[in-house]
Amino acid sequence: MHKIIISTLLLTSLSFADKSYSFMGAQTSFLNYDGLSSPSFGLKYGVQKGMWRSSINLDYSKNGDNSLGSLILQVDKGIFKNDSPLKPHVGFSFGLVEHHKIKSETGYGVGLNTGVTYLLNDAIDLDLSYRYLYTSKIDNLSSVNTLTLSLHYFY
Repeated sequence: MHKIIISTLLLTSLSFADKSYSFMGAQTSFLNYDGLSSPSFGLKYGVQKGMWRSSINLDYSKNGDNSLGSLILQVDKGIFKNDSPLKPHVGFSFGLVEHHKIKSETGYGVGLNTGVTYLLNDAIDLDLSYRYLYTSKIDNLSSVNTLTLSLHYFY
């Protein structure tokens, strides 16, 4: 699994004409899973090169006796190449999902995402995204819908 993650990060970052920017971020999300709605908090680390952005997201959510944690690799591509501070994007995600209800179960997730990023300045942006994640190997959890607001700092 780690070879897939590293290969994807490298492949999506290969573009010799564009400069690479690393970023860190914090995010808050609203999740819908297993018939529940729950807030989530997470951290993000990634690299942006040209119109491509790859990131690793660590999220955690708790609602009563239910909890959901995930480690997701997300790869996005900008839709338009323009000078506007508003940048729509689409992409895909995959990674590990851990769900705890009565027992703790770990499975895989794969899905699609879309959103829009607003550049506040050269070092900070805001990102509003939606992700649908199909899960496998977890009883009673077939998908996770996530609406996320992220703040990224580029360095």
